[in-house]
Amino acid sequence: MKRLCFKVIAFLFVTLIAFSSLFFVTSAVVEEAAGKNAAIKSTGGLSGAKYDSDNDQKVSYLPVLTVTSESLSVVRGKTVQMKATVYGVKNQPIFVWTSSDIKIATVSPSGKVKGISAGKATITATAVVNGKELSGSFAINVVTKPNLIKDLLERKQILSYQYSYIDDYYYTNDKDCWQYNFGFGKVYDLVAPYILLEYDYTRVFFTYEGKDWMIQLWKGQYGMLFYGGEIGVYNKAHSDKDDTVFTMYGCPAKEDWLKMEMTLYHDEGFGNYERQFTREYGEYWWCTGFKDGHLRRQEPADELRMTGRITLKDAEMTGLFTQGLRDCGFGQSKSVKDLELDQFYVDGNDVYFKWQNISEAENTMPIKVGFGVLAFVNVSAFFLMVLSFFSMIGMGAFFLFII
Repeated sequence: MKRLCFKVIAFLFVTLIAFSSLFFVTSAVVEEAAGKNAAIKSTGGLSGAKYDSDNDQKVSYLPVLTVTSESLSVVRGKTVQMKATVYGVKNQPIFVWTSSDIKIATVSPSGKVKGISAGKATITATAVVNGKELSGSFAINVVTKPNLIKDLLERKQILSYQYSYIDDYYYTNDKDCWQYNFGFGKVYDLVAPYILLEYDYTRVFFTYEGKDWMIQLWKGQYGMLFYGGEIGVYNKAHSDKDDTVFTMYGCPAKEDWLKMEMTLYHDEGFGNYERQFTREYGEYWWCTGFKDGHLRRQEPADELRMTGRITLKDAEMTGLFTQGLRDCGFGQSKSVKDLELDQFYVDGNDVYFKWQNISEAENTMPIKVGFGVLAFVNVSAFFLMVLSFFSMIGMGAFFLFII
C-alpha cells in the first residue's frame, strides 16, 4: 500500500512540476526574446546617484559612469558591443577600455568586446570628469556556443533555479524559492527513485534550543540530464515521539540559517576525481549545485565526492552535530589536510567534512528490475495480442475469399 501511495504522490508531483516548468520557462524565454535588444546595465563611479525605475533613467547628483552591454555573454570568436555613459554631465568624455584578462576577452577603443576563450572577464571603462576619475565595469561570459536559457537563468531565477557561468552549473536560489514552503521529510527520499532522482543521502539529527534539527547531505543523479549535490538545514518544534516516514521538518527561519560552503568532485575514471563546482562560503538553508551529465552508475553514487564546511552557532551545537556525524558512520580527522573519505574535522564552530561512501538510501535496483521485467512482459503480451488479432483477421479473410 505504501508503494502505491508513493507512486501516486510521485505521479502528481511530476505532473505539477512539468506543467509549471513549461509555463515559467516559456514565459521567461518569450520575455527574454522580447527584450533582447535592451541594454544590460552595470554602474560605477561616484556616490550620490539614484535610479528612477519609473522613467528608466539615472537621476544623478554627482557624475556616474555606467557600462551597458548587448548581452551577458559572447560566443568565442564573436563580438558584442558595450557602451559607456556618464550621467550628470552635458558632454560625454573620452573613455578608455580595458579587460581584466585578455586571454579570455579583449576590448577595442570603441568598447567592442571579442571572446577569446571560455571563461569570465571584467570589462572596465574609465574617464576623467571634472578632474576626477570615474570608472564602470561589466562582467562578460565567454562561451563556446550561444545559450539563451543560460543567459536568462544567470540574470534571474525560474522556478527558483539559476545558472552560473563560473564552473558551468545550475543551483537553487534558496533566498527566494517556492520549495521553502514545503519543508522536507523521509517520504520525499522514498518517492524520489520513482521520479528518476537517484541519489545517496545521509541525515544528522539532534535537538538544540528546544528544536529538533535535521541536516541532510545528498549527491547523485537528478533525472536524466543532471547530477549534483545538496546540503539542507531543517528543524521543527521538539517532540519526544519517534520520527516516522511521514514526519516533516520545516525550512528554518532566517536566524537559523547556517554559513557553509560545498564542493563537488566527479570520478572521471580510474579514481581521478575532478572538481565540478564550488558553492562559495555564505549563509544558506539549502546549498545546491547541479551539472549537465549522467553518472556511469547511480547506485551507489560513489563516483561523486563532496567536501564542505558548515559553521554551527556555538560549541553546544557543534558538539551535537559532530556526534550526529559519528552516529552516521563518519570518523574524525586530526587536521583538515589529513581528511580522508567519510571523515570530519572540527575547528572551533567550523566542521569540515569529506563525504563519499556513507548512505542511507534504499537499494531500489530490485524494484527497477522487477518493474522492468513486468513492463517487458506486459509490452510483449500486448504485441502478441495485436499479432494474434491480425492473424485471426488474415485467417478469416483467407477462408472467406480464397476457399
